[in-house]
Amino acid sequence: DVHGAPILYAHSRCTSAPRLVSDVWTTIGEFLAQGEAAYSSVLLTAPAFDEDLETWVEAVFPLLEESLVAARVSRDIGIVCFHPRYETPSEKWLATHRFGHMYAPTTLRRYCAEAGAEDLAALPDDDLRYYGSYMRRSPHATINVLWSRQLAAAERRRESAGFYARNLRRLAD
Repeated sequence: DVHGAPILYAHSRCTSAPRLVSDVWTTIGEFLAQGEAAYSSVLLTAPAFDEDLETWVEAVFPLLEESLVAARVSRDIGIVCFHPRYETPSEKWLATHRFGHMYAPTTLRRYCAEAGAEDLAALPDDDLRYYGSYMRRSPHATINVLWSRQLAAAERRRESAGFYARNLRRLAD
């Protein structure tokens, strides 16, 4: 059972990926120490990365992924990537760096087909990538930390295929 709790808001002024990851870990430390009763999630903004999508995708998120695995908390929490200029990485990149990113067009296409949205499933890859990328855009570079148990409960309550198909429909219309 999932109970509501406040969001832990944080902000980093760091301008390098390693220092940002340090700030993220300071916030994750508080998040983990206080637990699910205290916080439902974290939203950490890092505006120094607003114009640097490449570092955001190729350094920040791989560093976060490796550090969560090394700290043995990757089964307890998940992290999602948001950025003002977010673009879903290529399927080749996602094959080894899926952590925190939007699904590739082939997965979005499958979700649309499963949800009965054949017109969306027929969209070209470029359109699906654009709409999927748009779902991960935000005013500032933002790291969203979530409890894995709550994510799993949400997945049980909602059907992912329908969720993504509805969001794609809103964007395509």
